[in-house]
Amino acid sequence: MAESILLGALAILAMLILLALGIPVGVAMAAVGFVGMGLTANWQTALIQTQTLPYSLTAEYGFAVMPMFIFMGSLAVTAGVAEELFEVAYKWLGRLRGGMYLTTIAGQAAFGGISGSTIVDATVFTRTALPQMIRYGYPKTYAGACMVATGSFAAMIPPSITMVIYGIITEVSIGQMLIAGIVPGLVSAAFYAAAVALAVRLRPEIGPPARVQASWAERFGALRGLWVMILVFGIVMGGLYAGVFPPSGAGAAGAFGTLLVALGRRRLGWSGLWEAARASAAITCVIFTIIIGGLLFSRLLVMVGFIDAFGPLVLAATRSPVGIILLFALMYLVLGCLIDTTSMMIVTLPFVFPVIKTAGIDPIWFGVLLVKLVEIATMTPPVGLNLFAVAAAGKEHVTIEDLIRGIWPFIVLELLILAVLIGFPALSTWLPSRMLG
Repeated sequence: MAESILLGALAILAMLILLALGIPVGVAMAAVGFVGMGLTANWQTALIQTQTLPYSLTAEYGFAVMPMFIFMGSLAVTAGVAEELFEVAYKWLGRLRGGMYLTTIAGQAAFGGISGSTIVDATVFTRTALPQMIRYGYPKTYAGACMVATGSFAAMIPPSITMVIYGIITEVSIGQMLIAGIVPGLVSAAFYAAAVALAVRLRPEIGPPARVQASWAERFGALRGLWVMILVFGIVMGGLYAGVFPPSGAGAAGAFGTLLVALGRRRLGWSGLWEAARASAAITCVIFTIIIGGLLFSRLLVMVGFIDAFGPLVLAATRSPVGIILLFALMYLVLGCLIDTTSMMIVTLPFVFPVIKTAGIDPIWFGVLLVKLVEIATMTPPVGLNLFAVAAAGKEHVTIEDLIRGIWPFIVLELLILAVLIGFPALSTWLPSRMLG
């Protein structure tokens, strides 16, 4: 067992060294996996694995859900859905003290129900909301950090690309995972709103009212901007919940509905359609390259016995389900500061998930907790992806240093939400247990 742990640790170290040298993560994992299998088994085995794994993964029809969700989010941005959602929230909440924070929270939560990408959410709302927050006197550190933190909602609120990746790696039902994110996503948004209300009461200067002049007629009229989000979310999640179609069908239906909306509004010409398709294909290729590299790397860990040896090592430390979860949560919090979220999941799940199954921990519950840890990782320096997305999109107003200074209260809030999700598993498991299909 000691030899297996040592070989696995050396493989992980080699992969981290390649990442530090600037090698793309998918290439680094694939290279270590291939060379490691060649050295520990034989080169013919390494070649066979390299030939068969990529095709067996990408040829699986069920994985079509990922490009469909990505395409749906790209079309939603083109159709102006994010701006409409922001306008609705702005007219209803902007007049309150701290109203621009509340507007961003509500808008990001709503757009997360049609986007699926934390980077897209953070970028779009930074361009839309951050200039107005600065204009109304909001501190740039907290205003920018709010964009970073609320952008992470898209990792939990379905359709979530993160949950699709979890389902692909663990073979847990993608449909159940997507449904499981609804309640925790809403709980997160509610905690954010409550925290903002408390913070601006204690420190009024960080959240001045925006003095929005909107009549009741204008507020109710703005609600028309919700129909696209409600329609697409209803098609995708309603169809999944009722068992009308599988996740791949839900993604296709959602993308087609969003396409019709964009065309109907005359906001999508041939160039826009091509750009949305090109961007979706590029993102999908990057994600699948990382997944394929991760599978080759995990196959090496299987061959050297690391995965079989890792479980008993963890269970020797604690057999309590909560203890195991806390142990892995600490590991993911540290890793989230060092590597990007997709790589973090793909590298670790092959040896973490067997321990979860052995300990009898509900895989849906653990998946939701992992997604919450991924949310935290998107905002933790030095490699939090949302930090860089907001810094790039709002470079006229904030710097990466401003965001790092302002993000810590949001990280503490996320840890509190994580504790609630650990303490009350039913928040994650009740809704998927009621699915009809």
